[in-house]
Amino acid sequence: MYGGFEVFKTYLAIKLHFTSEKYDYFKYEGKINCKLDTFTKRNDRYFFHKLSKKYNQDEIVDFFVANFIYDSKKWIGNLLRNDGNDNYINYKKVKESISYTFRTDCNAMYNDFNGRHLRFDDGFNVFGGQHPRVLQLLIQKKITFQTAIILDYFLAFSKNWDKKIQEKVVWKDISNRLKKFRSFVKFNSTECKMILKEVFVSE
Repeated sequence: MYGGFEVFKTYLAIKLHFTSEKYDYFKYEGKINCKLDTFTKRNDRYFFHKLSKKYNQDEIVDFFVANFIYDSKKWIGNLLRNDGNDNYINYKKVKESISYTFRTDCNAMYNDFNGRHLRFDDGFNVFGGQHPRVLQLLIQKKITFQTAIILDYFLAFSKNWDKKIQEKVVWKDISNRLKKFRSFVKFNSTECKMILKEVFVSE
């Protein structure tokens, strides 16, 4: 029966997925070892019961993913505030219109590159160990994590970034989040490839 305990287990599974090297939510099908007794002794169990009333079983997975992609250290009580729900609504909006979001982000990149007189490849290249322009746009939230994942699917730049970016704090964290988030991002590769060509390839 779906309730606070089930929400707590989902919370632990998604949190482990984003914070642990060993646990993969999809490999283990979201299963996790957790006793009801452990849950009932928690002072914050009320929050999980409250979340179970607000979101169903499918929604709660997206709710936690939407929040952990931005901050895996958030206390459960904070997720019940407006920003937790706002993150979920934005995540859901992107998930339901992934191609539209990708096109919008590609147009933003195109305009940014043009304004800086950057070629397409230069936007992804690492110069002097510094953050590439695309990474800067991601950090500034001018493009989404979903778009970065789709771009990496086609261009496979993240491995090169891992080797060449000298700064090891911000990029390492983002690199890990991209790897962990990748399996949750579903998109039509044929459609997205066409969008990439339409936006960036000259007539």
